[in-house]
Amino acid sequence: MTASSPTSDPRIALANALDALATLAAKADDAVYAGGLAYGFHSPLGAHFRHCIDHVDALLNGVASGEISYDRRERGTAIEKDRAAGLSAAAERAALVRAISDTMLDSSISVAAMVTPDAPEVRFDSTVAREVLYVFHHTVHHTALMSAQATNMGIQADPKAGRAPATLANDARH
Repeated sequence: MTASSPTSDPRIALANALDALATLAAKADDAVYAGGLAYGFHSPLGAHFRHCIDHVDALLNGVASGEISYDRRERGTAIEKDRAAGLSAAAERAALVRAISDTMLDSSISVAAMVTPDAPEVRFDSTVAREVLYVFHHTVHHTALMSAQATNMGIQADPKAGRAPATLANDARH
C-alpha cells in the first residue's frame, strides 16, 4: 500500500493525529494533565496520552522486530505524569512515523493480542500499513475522549479534534 498522495498517506494521518493530541494536551495545565478528572471519566488526560504513545511505540517497535504487541505496555510512565515529557514524546514519535519507508509500509507483520484477560495472546498476520491505520484511528478515538474530558474541565478543545475522517467528510457534505 504505497501511499499515492500525502492526503491519503496513513503515516501522515497518524503523525497529524499525534500533533492534534499534543495540541489538546498543551492546553491543559500540568496538574490537570497528570491528575484532573471530569465527571464520568476514570483516567486523566495524561493517562490517555500515554496510552496513545504506547500504541505508537508498539507499532514502531514492531516495525523493527517484526511483531507488534499493543498489550505489553508500561503504565505510570513520565509521559503520563509530565506534560512536557508527553509533548516531547508526541513530537518525536510523529517524526519517526513520518519516516517509515514505503517499502516498510508494504511489509507483512505479526500482531499478538489478548482477546480475554485469562487466555494467552493470539497471533495474526497484518501489514504495517494496516497497523498504522489502526493506531491512527485509535489515537483519534482517544483524542475524542480527551476532548470531551477537557471540555468538561473548561478547556477549549478544537471542535474537529477526535473526529474521524469519515465523520468530518460527512459533516462537510451537509
